[in-house]
Amino acid sequence: MSEHRPDTTEDSIAWARELMAGADPYATYRSMAALARTTPGDVLQALPYSAGLPFHDPTCVVVEPEPSGYDTPHVYARAAYRDFDRVLLAPFTTATNAHLLAEIYHRLTIDGSNIALVTNHGEIVDIALVLAALVLAVCDPNRTFGVLGERADLDEIASRCNVLVSRMVTTRQAFSVPAVEVLSSMCRSWFSIPQTASRRRVRLDPELVRANNLVMRHELHRQLERGGQLVAMAASGSQDLSLAANLAQRVRATWRQRRGVEPDGPSLHLQPLYDGTIHLMLTCGYVIPMAISLDPAHPACEIGGMTRVREASDCHAVMDWIASAHQETTGIATIYHHHEDPLLTQVRDILRS
Repeated sequence: MSEHRPDTTEDSIAWARELMAGADPYATYRSMAALARTTPGDVLQALPYSAGLPFHDPTCVVVEPEPSGYDTPHVYARAAYRDFDRVLLAPFTTATNAHLLAEIYHRLTIDGSNIALVTNHGEIVDIALVLAALVLAVCDPNRTFGVLGERADLDEIASRCNVLVSRMVTTRQAFSVPAVEVLSSMCRSWFSIPQTASRRRVRLDPELVRANNLVMRHELHRQLERGGQLVAMAASGSQDLSLAANLAQRVRATWRQRRGVEPDGPSLHLQPLYDGTIHLMLTCGYVIPMAISLDPAHPACEIGGMTRVREASDCHAVMDWIASAHQETTGIATIYHHHEDPLLTQVRDILRS
């Protein structure tokens, strides 16, 4: 790969596009596919490589929405998660959240504001399911906004909805349909390559990773400049510290220090926000935080109010709210790490061993 280090933003984008164009499509596909850890019962299964699929080209960082009716994303969501209506859709459709849906609709279609929908992250399909719940609630044919009976059109809302997902999704299929095409029924999909330990498990040129994410962010920010965009992102992965029994004493000490109580049973830690995620949240300006759990033993969906974020500390505070809401609704002790502290590092080491 090229060793050139561009000096300007324009040079950086040109360098990145050239590098991506020179990457081997099949080798890139294989590297991305290696990120997936699926079992026979999982919703997402392997999608064979095809040169005819545009998102298997390393230069592709976004796939545009192609909605085909209100029922399509609803059918997919219920097939992916059988409790979708009860756990995720129902909280959006309560009378309590009617004003939130109206605010979302008016900010996107009238004010031209950008909104980030931010959740904790436990399963690969969770952010897509959360976005589906919001889109279906806003576009419900029986829902009106204001006394004039205005309704949201799925085609328009889908054109304003964006989801940030791992490029690994381009190598998966659901219900014998490419996962990207499932997402296209309700939103625009943006492909990043994780800057995490899971990415380091596979052989992938770090310059290609940098190039992909640089171009993706550039194009996403151009989309945000149009205004009236919602970006759904699962901002933080989680670690179950019940797997790290020898750290139980440190876990209890952490909770005493941060919450004034000790956890009883398993605990969940949310990893720190990356600078790029913080920048994206601040670029949007408004955030809707959500705490979710798809665990059959602890299903939960808690929706926060529209929140204005102005600086990095606001973004961290949003994640603190998500952690607290997750703990309150599931009963599982949950904490958000503002930075890479020694406890989180040790937990990762044990989980990898």
